[in-house]
Amino acid sequence: MTVLLLAALVSFAPKAWQGGMLEKITSKLTFFENNYPQEKVFLHLDKPYYAAGDDVWFSAYLVNSSDHAPSPLSKVLYVELVNPEDSIAQRVVLNMQEGKGFGDFTLPDSIQAGLYRVRAYTSWMQNFHEDYFFHQNIQIWNPRESDLTPAANFSFKRQGSGDSVIVDLQLLTPKKTLAPPTAITYTVLQGAKRAASRKLNTSPTGKTKLRFYLPDAGDNQVAQLQLSIPQGQKTVKKKLVVPRSGSALDLQFFPEGGNLVSGFWNNIGFKATNAQGLGEDVKGVVVDQSGAKVADLTSLKFGMGRIGFMPEKGKRYEAKIKGADGSETTYSLPPAQDKGIIMTVDNSKPDKVRVKCYTIGFADGAGKPTALHVVAQSRGTAFFGASSTTGRDVFQADIPKEKFPTGISQITLFDQAGEPLAERLVFVNQNKNLQITITPDKPTYKPREKVTLQVEVKDAAGSPVAGNFSMSVTDGQTVVPDANSATLISYLQLSSDLRGYIEQPDFYFSATQEEAQTALDNLMLTQGWRRFVWKDILQDKFQAMPAPLEQGLSVSGVVTQYNEKKPVKDAVVTMFDVANMKNILFGNTDAQGRFSIALPTLKDSSRVVLQARNPKGKSNLIVSLEDPAPALVKPQVPYGTVAASLSDQQWAYLRNNQEQMKVDQSMGKGVLLGEVVVKGRKDPYANKSIADRTTLHSPGDVSYSVRGDRFPPGLDIISALPGRTPGVQMKEGKLVLRGGVTQSFDFGGEGGASEGGSTEPMYLIDGVRADMGLAQTLDPTQVERIDVLMPGAPSAIYGGEGVNGVISIIMKVPGSFVAKTNARWQGVAIYRGPKFQTVREFYMPKYDKPSKEFTPDWRSTLYWNPVIKTNAEGKAQVAFYCADAKTTYRAVVQGLTSKGLLGKGVTAMQVR
Repeated sequence: MTVLLLAALVSFAPKAWQGGMLEKITSKLTFFENNYPQEKVFLHLDKPYYAAGDDVWFSAYLVNSSDHAPSPLSKVLYVELVNPEDSIAQRVVLNMQEGKGFGDFTLPDSIQAGLYRVRAYTSWMQNFHEDYFFHQNIQIWNPRESDLTPAANFSFKRQGSGDSVIVDLQLLTPKKTLAPPTAITYTVLQGAKRAASRKLNTSPTGKTKLRFYLPDAGDNQVAQLQLSIPQGQKTVKKKLVVPRSGSALDLQFFPEGGNLVSGFWNNIGFKATNAQGLGEDVKGVVVDQSGAKVADLTSLKFGMGRIGFMPEKGKRYEAKIKGADGSETTYSLPPAQDKGIIMTVDNSKPDKVRVKCYTIGFADGAGKPTALHVVAQSRGTAFFGASSTTGRDVFQADIPKEKFPTGISQITLFDQAGEPLAERLVFVNQNKNLQITITPDKPTYKPREKVTLQVEVKDAAGSPVAGNFSMSVTDGQTVVPDANSATLISYLQLSSDLRGYIEQPDFYFSATQEEAQTALDNLMLTQGWRRFVWKDILQDKFQAMPAPLEQGLSVSGVVTQYNEKKPVKDAVVTMFDVANMKNILFGNTDAQGRFSIALPTLKDSSRVVLQARNPKGKSNLIVSLEDPAPALVKPQVPYGTVAASLSDQQWAYLRNNQEQMKVDQSMGKGVLLGEVVVKGRKDPYANKSIADRTTLHSPGDVSYSVRGDRFPPGLDIISALPGRTPGVQMKEGKLVLRGGVTQSFDFGGEGGASEGGSTEPMYLIDGVRADMGLAQTLDPTQVERIDVLMPGAPSAIYGGEGVNGVISIIMKVPGSFVAKTNARWQGVAIYRGPKFQTVREFYMPKYDKPSKEFTPDWRSTLYWNPVIKTNAEGKAQVAFYCADAKTTYRAVVQGLTSKGLLGKGVTAMQVR
């Protein structure tokens, strides 16, 4: 990576420094970027909110952090749906090619309503802070579970070390009408504490008042009001986040450059956040220790603002903030130093960014820097450097804006030893994003009429460009994006380079007024860059990188001896896909018994088995597979959302979801009908007991199954099995299954009959290896059933040990047998780790031919295409059919080019 030092470097730097400290600083930065490259992920979702039964469609963009070009590093992306309790509800793995991938989540009818978030990251990204994972909050409702939606208004009265809370609650139907009188049970949850439940009834207008006491809690301890509402034969639970009163406000101060220094004018940024972690506007004054006002304090946007004053030596300062209820809260400012460095950055000029550095309080010369060096860098690339003359008290550097890339740049001041003294972030927008136009083929359309859209992409100079894009078309009457929500442009150029939550990031790009520019600079003052620490880089202190760089999925583990647990060297590990016996791979263990085998392309339903043999061909081994856990889920802002009235569009969305439920029901798809569940998709594990889930085989592999109550009393289950199951015989006191030793599979050098030439099937009890004698001692009344897997394809999942078939015994009490034995699989393990998600195609009905049957079409997402590639002329074409609603459609295209140019285009279409 090229490091550009401008002519200003030569003009400012003394000869002694040319090729010295500045070169060292920039070379260390280059080393870090080349050896610790970082990635960014952005997901384009089809909608901002969803309801039960919906599909969440997303297109993934994986780029280099430095230039936003598609990343060649990782080819595996993990995408997770995180529920309101910060647990992973769903997880899929995407196969990324040239930095592009796509997938989806299917939301079950029974999903709990609440604020979820979609999280995406690569294995390599786990070496850095979770703040740099992709996060997007999405609201999920469930009108299929309940016809009622709560709306609440909270009021507080301070009482002791907490708040007395009154809640004006009303229950509304999807038609936005008040619900009839309803019995409600409510309780308050606060961390691990749970208040006693209380009962009451709503009035004939669906309204009621709740009262409870809420003690003060620790950071991020968000209280929740849990409502239990009867709905027919079941009880539905709704959780509402309880906001905190003004006393929960957090106010922090950020002196420009890093430190407050007395005896000189200081600029100080500030940010106020509420209990949910969101910015909250404040107003107050800054006073000294005697109570004299030195500055007024008023936030501009999202709780952020700035103040300026000259601290006096020895004085303390604090801010007094008035709450909406008239209360006053005091917050201390950081103490001012007697001597130090002040760095100010002026980004208001159209052609340059002016940096001024002042050395304050060094009259005696003690500790004063003998030289100052300024380095400006963006995303790991230094583009400016300058040095002061020895002993200068004021140092000014003008950086031409044409040298800045679009996005956040970090300006750092160093002393003669390379010690960072002050730092400031600036944002410069070069306005070089792609120009994307979407042109419909007609001015208006009729319901169910075909729509053809022409997409054209040009660069900032107007030249056509080829690129990779995604498009969503949604119903504008039911789907309205959040105000100034993140786009690919605002996320990659702004949010992804800052730690912490950025509210309405597109505000800083879409708004042209002066307020937006000032608010953006306030953001730069208060929310710092933390992708690396200068001091660590300059001292060669680089973090450990335990998470691997994944170019594909693999299965790793260790092979040990069965009893002694010693690692086995040179064991042959065979991996095969039960659904495709030709898909067999081999690996060998090293001196520590470790192995790693790259996984072939697998479907979601593929079942992968590994079998190990020692150098002598024996399988009395233990195969322990590594199953890397997902990245730890940490609470993210907002820590909870307050129940608020839904918009007209959101109410319409919920009504449409209920109408779609009726359509799904008529078509046999899975919907909730009180206590009745209609299953529209077969679950291969639906009939498996808890114990049965420990087996390698699935219900589809079972040839015959006999219930435990079919065995006569007084006779052991093994002796009673012949005659009740076709193909099972007793020969010379041993069971033999039809086809035994006639099938042969090669699993690493030992196919054909099982060890010792035995014709006996393999015995399992609750999925654990056993033998015939142990099976005969079981009490038939404790046996749920016996599954028989005949030799051949049904038993092939157990490798050579299953060549003569399998007798699988499932106990009525799950795990009762496992608890009494230390038995384990010998030489066999099943891979249960991640597999690439099988690509699903977005369903779009075609109305080009008349149909005898009419099915209502209430789709909110009319069209979704995660992969649209423009040609060399910058053009692409897509087509779809309108639904039934007479409405306005909104089409959004987002994407990038191979060189990292970003773009977004939006258009609207009328259906009348």
